[in-house]
Amino acid sequence: MSENLVGALERLVVGSVAITARAVAAADAELTFMQWRVLLVVGEHDEGRAVGEIATRMGAHASPASRVVSRLKRRGLVWTDKGDLDKRVVCVRLTEAGRDLRTRVLERRGRDLAEVIGAMSMTPTEAGAIAKLAQSFEPFA
Repeated sequence: MSENLVGALERLVVGSVAITARAVAAADAELTFMQWRVLLVVGEHDEGRAVGEIATRMGAHASPASRVVSRLKRRGLVWTDKGDLDKRVVCVRLTEAGRDLRTRVLERRGRDLAEVIGAMSMTPTEAGAIAKLAQSFEPFA
């Protein structure tokens, strides 16, 4: 059973990434997976995120995360400033263009996910199991 469950989760993960890639393409945004992750993480809070926090969430070191932020900044999707309390901290925030792009991708992805859910019927117990599974992925999000 464990092997079957791992295989099912693998298909779920691959499908989820594909749905996200389709949503990014539909938004007419040429973004790498890492660039999308930065937009996703930074956009969670209006006050933005420090580069170190972004790196931690991406599972990367600060230097590669900083390079991704620089690329997004050149494209006008994020802006940076020094922290109020610690001038060594670089805070990253979405620009209006970055917020708009993030919203368009999330809306498209939400519609695609709703279509997947709509194509199947689930019992409340099955829906609860999926919600519990989704919660277990939270540390990786």
